[in-house]
Amino acid sequence: MNCVLRIRAYFSAENMKKQWSRENYRILFLYFVFSVLLNGVIELLARRSLLDTLSFCIGKPWVFLYGAFLIFTVLSFSLLFPKRRFWFFLFAAVWFGLAVTDFILLTFRSMPLTASDIWLMAFVRDIFEKYLSRVELFFLILGIAALLGLIFFLWTRARRFPCIPCFSVVSILLSCLLLFALTELFVRIDVLDKTNAFSSLPHAYHENGFVYCFSASLVTGGVDEPEEYSPHEVEEIIDTQRDLPPTKTDLPNLVFVQLESFFDANYLNDLILSENPVQNFEALKANYPSGLLSVPCVGAGTANTEFEVLTGMNLSHFGVGEYPYMTIVNATASESIAFTLEQIGYATHAIHNNNATFYDRHIVYANLGFQTFTSLEYMNDVQYNPRGWADDSVLTGEICKALAATEEKDFVFAVTVQPHGKYPSEPLPDAQIIGVAGMEDEARKNGLEYYLYQLKECDAFVAELTQALRDFDEPTVVVFYGDHLPSFNFQQEELSCGSVQTTEYVIWSNFPLSENTKRDLQTYQLGAYVMDLCGIHEGAIFRLHQSYDYAGDSSAAYQQALEVLEYDILSGEQYYAENGATPQPTDMHFGVEEVCITALTQEEDALRVSGEHFTPYSVVFVNDIGYETTYLSETALLVEGLVLAPEDVVAVAQVSAADALEILSMSKSFVFAQS
Repeated sequence: MNCVLRIRAYFSAENMKKQWSRENYRILFLYFVFSVLLNGVIELLARRSLLDTLSFCIGKPWVFLYGAFLIFTVLSFSLLFPKRRFWFFLFAAVWFGLAVTDFILLTFRSMPLTASDIWLMAFVRDIFEKYLSRVELFFLILGIAALLGLIFFLWTRARRFPCIPCFSVVSILLSCLLLFALTELFVRIDVLDKTNAFSSLPHAYHENGFVYCFSASLVTGGVDEPEEYSPHEVEEIIDTQRDLPPTKTDLPNLVFVQLESFFDANYLNDLILSENPVQNFEALKANYPSGLLSVPCVGAGTANTEFEVLTGMNLSHFGVGEYPYMTIVNATASESIAFTLEQIGYATHAIHNNNATFYDRHIVYANLGFQTFTSLEYMNDVQYNPRGWADDSVLTGEICKALAATEEKDFVFAVTVQPHGKYPSEPLPDAQIIGVAGMEDEARKNGLEYYLYQLKECDAFVAELTQALRDFDEPTVVVFYGDHLPSFNFQQEELSCGSVQTTEYVIWSNFPLSENTKRDLQTYQLGAYVMDLCGIHEGAIFRLHQSYDYAGDSSAAYQQALEVLEYDILSGEQYYAENGATPQPTDMHFGVEEVCITALTQEEDALRVSGEHFTPYSVVFVNDIGYETTYLSETALLVEGLVLAPEDVVAVAQVSAADALEILSMSKSFVFAQS
């Protein structure tokens, strides 16, 4: 009875009049004014120009006000709490913090902040030391601790206000409904761009504002189900591929080499380089099929270029700023070049001279059809550049090793890392450089001179690999391509060729492949194009690209068909698969050579483990307990202070270079027998 009376009293006309008071409407008005001002600050940070910000606010007032209303809707949730000022300023601080993060991020690369960058932080913790000094890391940790302390302090001191739940809930619901309606309306009348039309993230953020685009990156993901999706639609798409010729029987090895931050630096306007850093790549371009490659990222996003090449899928159809390696293919097997070639008898290998766990590659590569994966943890004789990245020269031997490991034809997918940022703003002691004249910004010049020498070293690897394969006794095709421009925030006017979202590719072979054709491609078309040149016409998506003759983003029918297949493969009923044969994760093996123990020698106060294919990331385990291990050579490890007992079980684990607690693989056990 008391409960009923309380409800009646709460919803009485007198109490409702108190809630819908002029003072509460004044609070909402102040919230919106603050949101407009905050959105102005956010856009100023995103655009780095007062004139550009004013031009956006005046030239696109509805877009600007939409962003402000989106912020207002988030801030209005603070009305639900008694300490509403605390929550108001906390929500506002989150928006401001995102804008500051975006501002800082744009000093290292051209791609704006997305939600995926935040999720990615868990994967890049191991490379913080390459981007930040120990002093900077210390102050970063100190700053985070201070921020958390400040939040706690403000929480304890925050003033409590009388609750206005009915007014708050109704206001929030109305704001959310209006926001949803405005979003639908503005997208339909082209005030805002559709998220699946974000072919260039920098352009999308510039045209639609930071708030809308970042919010879209939070709520979008994967490929939405197309309206026309059905078994009949998929069958019609497959039918368009019937005119393609059958796959040839005499096929070459295929080697794809994705070159980190690689591009022709001679395209930089008004700069004089002391030497040509890419003379080998340019020589290949002059004599073999090549062209510009439109990549999905600028200054970062290696895994997304990788994804498009391997799957043939267009990232424009996915969520804003999405990394499918972290959202989809780390849990779902997908059609890929590796799966497609495996079906016609190829052995498939992935190679990367960086740690195996970055971007979840140790999981993703199995879902993309690779039978082996040789990461940094399985390599010996690795040299490192001044920034701590592995030199690319080690990859020549690893690629040749993979090609020689099987009797079948091989597909090898290798990813380099040496020219990776962060690039130094001051000269590094003992670091070799290529001189640059004509750049006034001294810090940028120092970074560019360092990068150019790393680029030269990567170019030397290109020459070394082609030379090693020139006399290889099997026909082999090698595709070299850059994943994105380096993170110098190049502007379009600084480039004499291509755009900030183009790199280049070249297709080399140790046998006559085709005439020296020049053709510009989208990244997601590269795999299909190379297979086409080799006479391979397999895989639903790759055959689609071939049947449409690589039409590009402007062909609506082509993009519609591609989107249908992408959805069908990743999230749909997989109607595309003939006889229900859909990709399944492979039982991927790390390295093409097996790490094994051949003998155990108990020395006076140490255990010597003899075997094969050990690396600096080999760790001795005894009865499932890991011990600090000294790497002596490829055939010997030493554990000091360890005395074995009869029947102790010994194994050697390969641990992640990023996290010593992450075991990638374990050798077969070896039982100790005391002599």
